[in-house]
Amino acid sequence: MEVDDCESVSEAKGQTLKKKIDVLGAMAKYNLKKQQERELSMRPATKQQNIPKGTPEKLLTKVEQEHVKFARKESDVGISEYVSKGAGFSAILKQRYSDFQVHEIDMNGTVIHLTDQSIVDYVSPPPSVDLAEQHNLLTAEQWKNIEDMVNNGDPKQVEIDVTEKSKEERQNIHKILRTKYEDEDVTSNSAPVDGKTIMKIFKMEGRKERRRNKQRRMGSIYTQFVLYKENQTTMEAVNTIARILRVKSACFMTAGTKDKRAITSQLVTVKYVEPLKLFDSVKSNKKVAVGNFAFTEKPLQLGNLKGNRFVIVLRNVLGDESQILANLESLKEIGFINYYGPQRFGTRHVPTHFIGKQLILGRWQEAINLILEPPVADGLFQREYDLLLARIEYKSSKDAHKAFGKIRKSHHTIEAQLLLNLKKHGKDLVGALNTIPRNMRLTYIHAYQSFLWNTVVSKRLSTFGPKPIVGDLVYAPGSIDDDVDPEMEIENETPVEAKTDQPNEKDGDDEKSNKKAQRNQRKVIFIDENNIHNYTINDVLLPLPGFDITYPANEVAKWYTELLRADGLSEMDFKQSTKTYNLGGAYRLVMSKPSDVKWKFARYDDPTLSLIPSDWDRLQKTQLPLADVKDGVYLGLILEFSLPASSYATMALREITKMDMSSEFQTSLNEAGSTKHPAPAATSETAAKEPEVKRIKLEPDENKKSAAPAAASETAANQFEVKRIKMEPDSNQDSVAPAASESSENPGLKKIKQEPGVTSDENV
Repeated sequence: MEVDDCESVSEAKGQTLKKKIDVLGAMAKYNLKKQQERELSMRPATKQQNIPKGTPEKLLTKVEQEHVKFARKESDVGISEYVSKGAGFSAILKQRYSDFQVHEIDMNGTVIHLTDQSIVDYVSPPPSVDLAEQHNLLTAEQWKNIEDMVNNGDPKQVEIDVTEKSKEERQNIHKILRTKYEDEDVTSNSAPVDGKTIMKIFKMEGRKERRRNKQRRMGSIYTQFVLYKENQTTMEAVNTIARILRVKSACFMTAGTKDKRAITSQLVTVKYVEPLKLFDSVKSNKKVAVGNFAFTEKPLQLGNLKGNRFVIVLRNVLGDESQILANLESLKEIGFINYYGPQRFGTRHVPTHFIGKQLILGRWQEAINLILEPPVADGLFQREYDLLLARIEYKSSKDAHKAFGKIRKSHHTIEAQLLLNLKKHGKDLVGALNTIPRNMRLTYIHAYQSFLWNTVVSKRLSTFGPKPIVGDLVYAPGSIDDDVDPEMEIENETPVEAKTDQPNEKDGDDEKSNKKAQRNQRKVIFIDENNIHNYTINDVLLPLPGFDITYPANEVAKWYTELLRADGLSEMDFKQSTKTYNLGGAYRLVMSKPSDVKWKFARYDDPTLSLIPSDWDRLQKTQLPLADVKDGVYLGLILEFSLPASSYATMALREITKMDMSSEFQTSLNEAGSTKHPAPAATSETAAKEPEVKRIKLEPDENKKSAAPAAASETAANQFEVKRIKMEPDSNQDSVAPAASESSENPGLKKIKQEPGVTSDENV
């Protein structure tokens, strides 16, 4: 290289570094401005909806301000206070979905990981009767006939008179036959014949019969497996498997749902589905994997988890290092306010607690109107454009027949099923709402409870501070059971989507099941002057309102009454003739304290590279490109901690950063820090001078080591488009990563689709 060329390269690197520093400064100012704006009251939205061709203009003249807000903040759902009063710092959450990883913690305290994809077969447990005692149950001649039937096929069937035998003895014979001839597809049954009880023993013939026999042998055994997914909701991943296997998605049981914009691992159980079929159903799926197969006699139930383990990357960290460390220590030692996160209230244009309030009030038509409220007709909703037209039609005419006629592709959605029922049954509004899966209907009303709880806890802490006071509620001594979630709820970091692929889910709308869904079995007591010294703020409870709940014996109880009265409600309105909407109430700790908290800082240049490996990376022994560099321009914070099932990781992050963790705000930071968007420090003049750059990743040949990836963060300062091009290796080149094709040695070897680079996403 010539001297002049070296000087040019050096000069270019200096200019690039200056631009990076300018970007960081601009980002800090941008984030500070956003934080200040968060404190201001949001003005009524004036953005007009784009009116589709042929739509009457009168439909979209004005959207009720209570129903639709185009930018939702944490303060809109009652979130306003912090435990520690120190300064925060700026950071970006979920710049890449792989920056947010969630691992379920089962009831035994085991953190769930996808570690193995070996296929296992079900092996029947030994019968309660020793096989050595078989001759006491059947005669030698009878056993000989059975052996001849199994080995020679003659006779085709053995019939034995078991009239004189007890029910327990007959059951033991069936068990012994299933165990001894497990690989021979032998089955047996008993039935009355001419006044006698005859046991028929024979070999199953035909594929269907053998499968049925295997299911019979498995009895009530469930297949348990680890579901690994990327950037999908739990329901989306389950529906994919169920559709391919042609079974109902309701057959798959989980302890709870997990985030969409994340990488997650959790347990699932399903009956009568073999591990090999489960594996084959997703072997070509680039976002879902299954493994760690086992068998269990008990299916998972909602809430059957102790919590979740989080591994989170915060990127573009800007702030005072000593303050950041102080905030982390506070999180570890004290915890955070146990708010319900913004995702609890939905990611769509109508917050779920608005719908919940109408359901509790018994205003069925108003609830339907909110569910069918049309959103802003922007690009975000173009993928369901037919559903948008249907919503607009219903808002205009209230004619379900016309509205349903607009739907072409979105028949699986809640809105489509709601319109279909209204079309068929007209005025049966309760029946129409019952087409919405019960869990989703409960989500609406639980969201209203959560909104009230957030509002009250904010006022409680701002009025009395983070300390117990006389009249507060705490659990009675001896009533705490670590194996039971006090709220018996499952939402944990899960955005609520206003659609589902299983509209015909069985409801079971009986009072017994609903009480079980929300009824705290622990006894509570009041704090008084004699015991107050035994408790801290971490012991204090606040109730989720209901018809059978105890309220604090202090000023806080009055706040509940005032909030309900403002909405036209009282405590007894939570008990209705429509049993689905009955809410007995529950208790929730004011504070949540994470366990096993760890953190470390990492510097990096390339924001498109991962800073933490996934289960899939470890399973396939994938060597990730080294993102952590000593003198990297950007600073990342890698956090690990565990939370109870009903606590929100975003609220823990909010406590340390003092930033709004709502999806709208985080999306704005993503957009500002994205390599796909102009950086704040860059000007059009700068962009005009810079040439278009393509980031090319070459596979190394045998004579060269792979070069370090170019810093994609440089492109954040330069306003030109970035393109990532991966060249396929030729015959003289070796691949850096293992081959993505399937391996005969490991049927689980497949390639999870590479996550796109830094992008903005509405589901942050």
